[in-house]
Amino acid sequence: MLMESKVLTLATSKGGVGKSTLARNIAAHWLNIGHKVAIIDADPQGSIIGRHNPDGLLKDLTVIAEPEENVSNVIDEIKGKYSRIIVDTGGFRNRTTVRALIKSDLALIPLKASSDDVAGALETHSLIQEINKTPERFANPIKYRMLLTMTSQGIILSRQVRSELEALGYLMLKSEMYHRIIYPETAINGLSPCITDPEGPAAKDISHIVSEIDVAL
Repeated sequence: MLMESKVLTLATSKGGVGKSTLARNIAAHWLNIGHKVAIIDADPQGSIIGRHNPDGLLKDLTVIAEPEENVSNVIDEIKGKYSRIIVDTGGFRNRTTVRALIKSDLALIPLKASSDDVAGALETHSLIQEINKTPERFANPIKYRMLLTMTSQGIILSRQVRSELEALGYLMLKSEMYHRIIYPETAINGLSPCITDPEGPAAKDISHIVSEIDVAL
């Protein structure tokens, strides 16, 4: 029996925002609450597929490497087999990213609190708006949310970036992905604090983020 699939694509034209880490952690949280999850690693760097251990603690997570334009066909092939499909794209604008976005229910645009990251997020937002004018998505526009990553609680710059983007009408998650050393520590083995420390602060951060994503989906 086919299940209803929701497709989440992480995209931004700026690299180094924790996109792959975020994808892995969202997947781990969804697995914890009973979803059947697949990640399509469409980033040529392959940081998710390269560290994934199919026999390890995340063995129930399906990871598919597809850094080419065929990504849209892969999404079509696995839809109905997974309740959640996550696409991790490269940090640049290309046909692979465009084709993944066309197939998405929600685009998540991660950004750090810096001028370069804001510029990258706005460029990605513009790309989504362009796609929404195409015949494929005109009647069913791609939804999006921006997410601040690698932030520290109480830092003024993060509050300023959020305030300015929200004032301009951009849709942002209220939750943030705070800078925590456990993310790179667990990523070395292709894991997530949602698996290694499910009651810890990082896992709770991800839980808040995913709760908002589920509402947006």
